[in-house]
This record gives sequence, C-alpha cells and structure tokens, in this order.
Amino acid sequence: MEIPKTMPYTKGTQIEVAKLEDDSIIAWLPAVVAKTIWKNNLLVEYTVSNRDGIALSEEIVNAKHVRPCPPHASTISFHITDEVEAFQGDGWWLGVITEVHPELRYTFKSAHSGEEVQLDQKLLRLQYDWVDGQWKQASQNVSKVKFTRGVKVEVSSDDEGFRGAWFEGTIIKSVDGKFVVEYATLKDEDEISPLTEPVEARHIRPSPPHIPVMNGFKLLDEVDAFCNDGWWVGVISKVISNQRYTVYFRPWKEEMEFEHEQLRLHCDWMGGRWMRASPK
Repeated sequence: MEIPKTMPYTKGTQIEVAKLEDDSIIAWLPAVVAKTIWKNNLLVEYTVSNRDGIALSEEIVNAKHVRPCPPHASTISFHITDEVEAFQGDGWWLGVITEVHPELRYTFKSAHSGEEVQLDQKLLRLQYDWVDGQWKQASQNVSKVKFTRGVKVEVSSDDEGFRGAWFEGTIIKSVDGKFVVEYATLKDEDEISPLTEPVEARHIRPSPPHIPVMNGFKLLDEVDAFCNDGWWVGVISKVISNQRYTVYFRPWKEEMEFEHEQLRLHCDWMGGRWMRASPK
C-alpha cells in the first residue's frame, strides 16, 4: 500500500491497526491516534481489557498498517463460506462462516488458529478492504439470491396508496423475465382466493430474517409495522408497555398503536445482504 504524502490520520482519529503474523494480517485492532510522528509513523492507543478492568496501551505503528474504522452498517444475514471478521478479545479476527444456526447465530472458523466457535450475529461483520480511499467488499462475499419456485419473498409496489409497504408472498414461477407471486394476505377479486400476479425483480426481496427482541422495543427504534395486509416502516414514538407501542409514520405524519407481535425491527436489503443501521 502506497503511503500518501499527507498524513491522513490526526490526533483523536478512531482507526484500526493490522495485527500481523508472517507479514499476513490476522486481525484488526481498534485504536485511537495519540500523535503523528515523522516518517509516516503514528503513536496509537489501544483499549485493553485485563484483570483490573480496562487500561490503555500505546504503540508506534506505520501508517501503511492502519485503516479507518469500517462503516457502521451491520450485516444481519451471513452465509456459509462468507469471509468475515469476528470480535474476540480486543480485536476483529479474520475467518470464515462454516455453519448457520437459528436465532442469528453462526459458527466462525478462525483463519489464524483454525478453531471454531459459535457466535452471535452482533459479533460478526463482513470482510472489507480499504483500497484507494474506498471500502470494497470481497467479491466472494457478494450474495446472489435466486428467486425460484416456492421461495418466500416480499413485494413492493409503485401503485398509489401502496408505496412504502412490503407484502408477503411466494414465488410460483418465472415468466418473460418476471416472477409470478402468490400473496399471503392480499386477495383476488373474489375476496377469497390469494392474489397472484407477475412482478418485476426490482420489486422483490427475500423474506427478512427473524430478529429476536427480548426486552421490548425502545423509543426511536426503526420498525416495520403490520397493517393493511403489509409491512410499513415507522419509528417507535412512545412505549406504552413492553407489549404495546405507538408508531409514527413519517410519510403521513400519523401515529398508530400496535402490539409487540405486530412489529419487527426494520432492516434494508442492500447489495444482496440484509443490513441494519448501527445504534450509533
């Protein structure tokens, strides 16, 4: 990596420092720049956990072994063979997903030690490379979803009154570049049979993963609320109890009350991944 003439990292900048073994990166350690030093060196501070609690550790590192902190967006769906980083101890260790478990848990195999451990989704992130001032996702981590017969999906619409909602359905078949979907809640003209219609791929996404909400939703949580046969995005504006909430819908500037089971945490389908903004 070529070092720019102007040091890009100033005092107080949050960064990550490469942990090397035999000139190969095995982990990334969160740190803060304490001071810039001549010849592209940095004095950095790590937050280290020990028996006495939390302490600071300092080290001089070369700027070529430093990168900015990755974006805060959090991937919430991983697949087997995904190259990921797992937070263990005081750093992010490189490895791969070898098994997918219920409740957003995964088996992580360390690239350094070869050991496997089952981890929660919150402790994992996809591997990205910092190249020419941009974050680039490894090509093997780009997920390609196939919408085949029987796959559960959600469908959006550009029709007036339906924009912003997602409706559950199942792929029946593909015809002329479109997918025929049978809806779970929308009915045909007879108001009995499930509505079936051809849909363009741009209006289809996989069914979101189930994200457990153990201690109730919190104020300002972004959620999807189930009403009028679909899921509509809103924000928790009032916690009435741990089972009932008021949700504010920005497009209409209206509020409605919902039970816990009528809500789910909102996430977005981006780049073949389910993503959720970090609480930060």
